[in-house]
Amino acid sequence: MKLSKAINLLLLFYFLLGFTIPTYSQDSLLINFDNQYHSADDSGNGFMKLLKCPSDAEVTYYGKVHQIVFPENFNVKDSALAFSYFTGWKDSKTPKSSLFLIGNYSSYKPIVYVDYNQNLDFSDDGQPLAFSKDSTVIVYLKNSEYPTALFPVKFFYPKLNPELKKEVETFIGGSGPDAIGNTLTSVDYWLADKRMNYKVADTWINDEKMKIALYDSNCNGLYNDKGEDRIIISDYRADFISGELSKGAVVYTDKAQIEIGEYIYEIEEIEYSGKYLKLKKSKKSYKRPIEVGDELSHFKLTLLSGETKSIKQLQEQDKYLLIDFWGTWCKGCTQQLPSLKEFAETNKDKLQIIGLSARDTKEQIERYISKHKVQWTIGYADDEIIKKLRIDGFPTYMLLDKNGELLLMNGEIEAISRLIE
Repeated sequence: MKLSKAINLLLLFYFLLGFTIPTYSQDSLLINFDNQYHSADDSGNGFMKLLKCPSDAEVTYYGKVHQIVFPENFNVKDSALAFSYFTGWKDSKTPKSSLFLIGNYSSYKPIVYVDYNQNLDFSDDGQPLAFSKDSTVIVYLKNSEYPTALFPVKFFYPKLNPELKKEVETFIGGSGPDAIGNTLTSVDYWLADKRMNYKVADTWINDEKMKIALYDSNCNGLYNDKGEDRIIISDYRADFISGELSKGAVVYTDKAQIEIGEYIYEIEEIEYSGKYLKLKKSKKSYKRPIEVGDELSHFKLTLLSGETKSIKQLQEQDKYLLIDFWGTWCKGCTQQLPSLKEFAETNKDKLQIIGLSARDTKEQIERYISKHKVQWTIGYADDEIIKKLRIDGFPTYMLLDKNGELLLMNGEIEAISRLIE
């Protein structure tokens, strides 16, 4: 068999398996992405709260009442309004949100009008969308300045058992008035939403199969926002990818470096709509990010008292150390605090907690820990330590073993519990 024919057959074989072959020279890579959009995790989702739509067609958006315009011939049994996070429309009347009008929502087979141009007028946005046979609908929101840049969101009806329903009502809210001046429908009618803001390629690089993804972190349909969007290098066998910094994602900046196998690359270009990624081999020195398995005893923390001490000085002998990154302004931190306190009490013989507060003053912290009766050591999470430890949100729980070695970068209490058993 001629060599060229063998190569063509090999390329066809890889194509049928779903792999792409990057274009590269010795010093550069060009990775192409198809037109598909992906979610990070098939099991997780958010919730699209449905707001009762009054007959006067008004909606309140963060304290300001807006008049909406119904579409022509809008004849439905019942209707609701809903907001979905999207930052890609300039001069929006509802900044960072797109408005949806849901008709016949109590039928579980609703029609969905999308305010694509974010002017609160549903009469100029075309025909409504209908849920498919699998009870899902995908909405493609467009960036106002780059119409080919899309931000897809998948909506579907979640399966909420009584326990999950109670949890949603506890942490997100139930029927009745909400915090911004609207009235919520029953949780039974809320939609689940899943952002599809990843572009993924299964590919070969330097004789190694891998999965590479682009992540539209700021949800505007663009994949090349410096300081915001991210690049992910993952095992090609992974069921899903994650844009979390603690799991290896890299923020797109002029100085960003990416480790692929034994080589270090810099980002030369990301096409704005996620069509391709250009990398070039880096000639600069590379400092590997902190990872699970690293020893952090030398890290110095500034305490509420003003003292600066190393983790080795602070960690109690023969105890695991859980570092809680939190803030007084963080609702999720307050919601999870009772569980964390209970966990600390149950494991007080083998677990120590240090809380590091971000973006808070000493006075704010002191009032908070007094009100909530927080007993463990408190310090400050400054920008440097947040960057070095790749803290991506709050609360974040980081676990160190008894010798100060990093066991878990961003874990739930359940996962921490299993590790310290």
